[in-house]
Amino acid sequence: MAEGIAFDLVKGVLGKLGSALGDEIGLLRSFKHDADDLRSNFSAIQAVLLDAEERSSSAGKESHALRDWLRKLKDAAYDADGLLDEIRTQAALRQQQHPEVQNQNQPAEKVREFLSHANPMRLKFKVKMAHRMKELREKIGKIAKQRHDFGLAEAGPGRQAEFKHRETFSAVDEKEIVGRDDDKEKIVKLLLETGGDHDVSVIPIVGLGGLGKTTLAQMAFNDGRVTGQQRFDLRVWVCVSTDFHMKTIARSVKSATKEECDLDSLESVASFLLRIFSQKRFLLVLDDVWNEDKGKWKELKVVFKDGRQGSKILVTTRSEKVAAIMKTVEPHRVKGLSDDDCWTLFKRLAFDEGEENDYPSLVAIGKQIVKKCGGVPLAANALGSMMYSKNRTEDAWSAIRDNEIWSLQEEKTILPSLKLSYIQMPSALKQCFAYCSIFPKDYEIDKDDLIRQWIALGFISSHETWTSMEDIGNEYFNDLLWMSFLQEVEEDKEYRKVTTCRMHDLVHDLAQSVAREEVAVIVGEESTRIPESCRYVSIYSRFTPQVSITVMRRLRALQFRESGSLIMAFYSEAKCLRLLDLHGSEISMLPSSIGKLKLLRYLNLSSTNVQELPESITSLCNLQSLNLSGCRKIRTLPKFLGKLTNLQNLDLSDCRSLTIPDSISNLQNLYALNLSWCKRVISLESICHLKNLHYLNLSDLKFMETLPKSIESLQNLRILNLSNCISLLSLPSSLCDLKNLHDLNLSRLKSLVILPESIGSLQNLRILNVSKCHSLLSLPSSSSDLQHLEKLDISGCKKLCELPKMIRKLTKLRVLLNNKCSELKGMPRGISKLVSLQELSVFVVGKQDRVEHCASISELEHLKLVGELEIKGLENVTSPVDAKAANLIEKNLRSLKLEWNVLSAEEGMDSTVLPVEEMETVLENLQPHIKLENLEIGGYGGGKFPSWMMNRIGSCLPNLVGIRVENMPGCSSLPPLGQLPFLKALTIRNMPAVTNLGVDKFPALMRLNLSSMPVLREWVTVLTVDDEEGRRERVPIFPCLTHLYLEECPQLRPEPCLPPSVKSLDFYRTSKENLSLILERAMPFGGGDAAVSPQPPPDKGLRSLGIRGCEQLTCLPESLRSLTSLQRLEIWSCQDLERIEDWLGELTELQCLFINGCSSLRYLPAHKMTTLKILHIVGCPLLFDADGQFVDTSVDHIKYVYVDGRKYPYEEQASSSSEEEES
Repeated sequence: MAEGIAFDLVKGVLGKLGSALGDEIGLLRSFKHDADDLRSNFSAIQAVLLDAEERSSSAGKESHALRDWLRKLKDAAYDADGLLDEIRTQAALRQQQHPEVQNQNQPAEKVREFLSHANPMRLKFKVKMAHRMKELREKIGKIAKQRHDFGLAEAGPGRQAEFKHRETFSAVDEKEIVGRDDDKEKIVKLLLETGGDHDVSVIPIVGLGGLGKTTLAQMAFNDGRVTGQQRFDLRVWVCVSTDFHMKTIARSVKSATKEECDLDSLESVASFLLRIFSQKRFLLVLDDVWNEDKGKWKELKVVFKDGRQGSKILVTTRSEKVAAIMKTVEPHRVKGLSDDDCWTLFKRLAFDEGEENDYPSLVAIGKQIVKKCGGVPLAANALGSMMYSKNRTEDAWSAIRDNEIWSLQEEKTILPSLKLSYIQMPSALKQCFAYCSIFPKDYEIDKDDLIRQWIALGFISSHETWTSMEDIGNEYFNDLLWMSFLQEVEEDKEYRKVTTCRMHDLVHDLAQSVAREEVAVIVGEESTRIPESCRYVSIYSRFTPQVSITVMRRLRALQFRESGSLIMAFYSEAKCLRLLDLHGSEISMLPSSIGKLKLLRYLNLSSTNVQELPESITSLCNLQSLNLSGCRKIRTLPKFLGKLTNLQNLDLSDCRSLTIPDSISNLQNLYALNLSWCKRVISLESICHLKNLHYLNLSDLKFMETLPKSIESLQNLRILNLSNCISLLSLPSSLCDLKNLHDLNLSRLKSLVILPESIGSLQNLRILNVSKCHSLLSLPSSSSDLQHLEKLDISGCKKLCELPKMIRKLTKLRVLLNNKCSELKGMPRGISKLVSLQELSVFVVGKQDRVEHCASISELEHLKLVGELEIKGLENVTSPVDAKAANLIEKNLRSLKLEWNVLSAEEGMDSTVLPVEEMETVLENLQPHIKLENLEIGGYGGGKFPSWMMNRIGSCLPNLVGIRVENMPGCSSLPPLGQLPFLKALTIRNMPAVTNLGVDKFPALMRLNLSSMPVLREWVTVLTVDDEEGRRERVPIFPCLTHLYLEECPQLRPEPCLPPSVKSLDFYRTSKENLSLILERAMPFGGGDAAVSPQPPPDKGLRSLGIRGCEQLTCLPESLRSLTSLQRLEIWSCQDLERIEDWLGELTELQCLFINGCSSLRYLPAHKMTTLKILHIVGCPLLFDADGQFVDTSVDHIKYVYVDGRKYPYEEQASSSSEEEES
């Protein structure tokens, strides 16, 4: 790459020269003098390189000349690097072919004699290398002399500023975003609006690059008011950039919905999107849109036309023209942050917390630097990160403030602040950063794969072990992330590690600028001619690229992803290639000539149709990473795979037809092996010879019944994944001899009954996952000896009845996941000693007289828990004092569930259960933290709610958004829940004494669930009040309610009608009389009286109706006929339903009809339903004749018809042979 990375490139060449002048080069006699000269000249050049690179960033003629000198130097350094690698490779191949020369007991003369043997091919190679070395020495000699023309100052590597690392690193926290609260509230308000002239509203967010449009969209997209309680039926995020096509949308929708779609057919893509969005209220974010072609938007928006009212499309763009084309409402224009807000961002990264108070002079300079940010948050973050590494002196900070780069106008698209941050970056990081320009804009970059590519390209010192190089790569990645040069990270939820990231457009522009002509990215239908100066190329196009022989011979990396097929000449000519990525391309076979790519270190063939690898691939003696993931057609690997002695990463996941050769045991340098979903793997004997293995993934090997005892030989293993190996009945005790194991995943071993008793021997274990081991009865007592254990996941272990009694010894345990352990009888005493514990799913209060060593609820007192907590078995609390001691009010929980076990009448009352008054005091003493968002209480036997839920609920729990109360036979009245301004979801279930819902106004409630309320009758939905002028006014109590679920509420009478805002209504186990009555009231009330409008306006009235399990319902109630705005109707398990009346066709808005389990249904007037677009029928046999055809109706006009899960009319299934043989 062209700018700022020559220093590290020359440093790498010098390292190879220093280490390779032994048996590999020194034995070639003509090299000695030239190699010494080469090293001498490179050392002289390196001494002035830092000054040259710094001055080349300045303006003026000298900088142009310097950049030209650096370009020539880099070309020569690349040539030297290639030459040295070729020599090393040739020596390695000789040793591989003649292993006797590796015998260190051989006299040096014998080895030299062997290598100098007059073999014509060997002699030709030596002459060729000698000639190239001579040419290279002469070229470098001229370049070294030219350094004097610039008056460059000498400085060794010590001149580089030390890069100061923070003690800890974490991804960007959205809660720390500054200055965007007002913007966010405006966007959220637009997303929550349900009225308007369009069913699907398009809301553009417009602003300059780097202002935070994407961040603002993310904040709104993830806001609790938007995500909570199914406000939207479907939420999809699409990163568009320049790829404005239906397939781009479909790819993201497919990922979000997990539904299948043929992405190769535009017609199937359009049908898929129409079906997915039809009759759903969806939120779609189209991020970073550049398309200004109105015709393309017109074509695309057709697939959204059937979305339900309230659907939103949020668009981020830099272009006002894009906003004008797509908008249905006025765009939200994002402005730059104030200087104060930019200072807040800058200060947070430039100083440790509170440190700025010790440097008032630096604060003053820092605020002057911040003014140069132009209100761009990205710039403030980048500058703050850079200044953190600077000395705390006025000179150092003033030098940044006064740097001439602020006044340069060479590249207006590059922010000076970002360029300055790049210049100050350590040289090793510059290579890694500039290489990222090989990915298209907005590309989702896999972190681990990126690090493997850096290693393959030599950006991380090859003198380190693979483990060290991965550690360094992670450090580099985190540095770039911290500096805001990488962002928008995704994290693995289980391990809380970054998995993917993206580059901001402005940062990508900078990366392209510094990489200059050495990196080419070809996307879509762009020109496919590759400049001859390129060394790193990525092609994302179905078009065959024009690659000249010159380019082929210079290339070091080629990403040919999701593209056509490479021309055959490439494999013979690209001899400098270190990295070849063919992921998702159309390639089906590799030519044997791939064996000529001797310097190749990274080969990615994942998700291709490759069926076999040529044996010649085993001659790639430098290969470090081989990825065959998802190559489902490949059946065998080369017989001599073991010859790849430098292979360190082998991914064979999802190669379902693959048989593993025994020669895999020869891969002694293999670091990571992924065999997930390799169905044919049933034995691991050969794998147990891989002594250097650190990572082994054996998940989903469903036919593997045992682990070999020899697994104990994998003493370097750090991570072992055995999840979902369903045939694995037991584990050998030798597994516990893996002393270096950090992470053991045994989840979903459904037949596993016990763990090895010696599991406590795994003294370095950090993570143990045995979730969903449905047969597991207990954990070995030795598991308490896992003193470094940080996370224990036993969730879903249905038969697990107790935790280890000495669990208190796990003092480093941070996370204990134990939800869905239905047989767990209590928590062990001493759990309060888990001083590091932050997350606990469930605390089970055991019966003190029945469960030995059972902890009291008071042991929660000193645990610093956050997140979600469920407390079960509260009927076993023996004293209200213990409940008080639990100290829930001090625990910053987001969600809390309190559960008493409801005793059945047959069991009678347990003698240990507290009297009602004390039970009420227990609940009083369990008052949660003021920031609680979700509260559930079940099985409570008291007669009243605690004070913190009654008169004080508004002040004690002001942030509640969801409440569920159920199984409370003694409570006859409800808390004043209308005092909760943010309450959005309310479930009231099985409270047989409650007769009314009160008259409090619920300003934000969106979802209401009323179940098993036998005497609930009065439900006032409208209040009549006096306005300021004394006039009577009707005010809805539930102005935002959109979803209503009613189950077994036989006496319920909404007065005077259902809330007009209700759009979705579901009945379950409701009598036909009550069903009819409530539907009669499912209409908006009139303006000044109780009149009901027969034709509700477009934004009023029900859109979706569900009727389930209603007995004795032989036909639909006549009142349904008035629901003229109805768009979706579902009828489930109404066994007595015999016919659907013709008048259903009068509902001209009806588009979707689902009928399931109505076994008596004989008549369906589908031919009358002319507007119907989707019809699903399951379990209604009387609607069809013996040939499976509809009786008495026609469905030809309905676009999508499905019968018992199959598309109708039935398509003949083409016979096809399975690609996989049965095992």
